[in-house]
Amino acid sequence: MEEKVAIEYLTAPKGKKPSEIGEAVDVLYQKDPSYKAIAHELKVSSNFLNSRHRIFQLPKGIRWKVDQEQIGITQANEIARLKNEDAQWLLAFAIIEEKLSIEECNAVVNIVLKQNCSIRDALSSPPASVRFDKIQPLLLPIGFDSRLAICRAAWNQCKDWADLCYQLLRQGIDVDIKKVATQLEALATDLREAGQEETK
Repeated sequence: MEEKVAIEYLTAPKGKKPSEIGEAVDVLYQKDPSYKAIAHELKVSSNFLNSRHRIFQLPKGIRWKVDQEQIGITQANEIARLKNEDAQWLLAFAIIEEKLSIEECNAVVNIVLKQNCSIRDALSSPPASVRFDKIQPLLLPIGFDSRLAICRAAWNQCKDWADLCYQLLRQGIDVDIKKVATQLEALATDLREAGQEETK
C-alpha cells in the first residue's frame, strides 16, 4: 500500500476492513513510529491507530475472521495482547467455536498475563470453562486439537473449515487411497501418543 492510499484509508475509514486500516497504519508507522504524531497529523484518535495496528499484526487467518466480523475488534485486541502465536490461535478459535464474550476474553488474557498461566489452563478455568475433551463430529468425530488445526489451516486460506474440508475431499478423489490410509494411521498413532503424554 502506498502512503497516499494509507492516508486516504485513515482519514475516511468507513467501509474499510479492520485489516486494511491496520495495513494503512503500518505503512505510516514505518515512516514515523509514533501513533500520537500520526494521529495529530491526520486528526484521528491515537487509540484507534494503535488498535487497528495491533489487529494488523495478528496472523492472517485471525485477521480474516476479524474482517468477517466473526471476531469483534475488542476481542481481537485481547488476542493481540498475547505474544505467543499458538495462544492467539487458540483464543481466536475459542471465541468463534465456544462463543466467548468480550468479558470472558479479557478475563482469560488477564489470567495468562498476570498469573503466568498457559492459555489452555486459562480457557479451561472459569469464566470461560472450555472443555478440550469435547468431541464434535465433522464426517468423523475428532478432538479439539484436530478441529483447531483444521480451522487454522482453513482461516489462513480465508475459508471456513467446511469449505476447506470439501476442497480437500474433492482433491482426494484422485489420490492413492492406500497411501492416505497409511498417513491417517500414522496420524492416529501420533494423536494417541500425544493424548497419553498429556494425561501423564
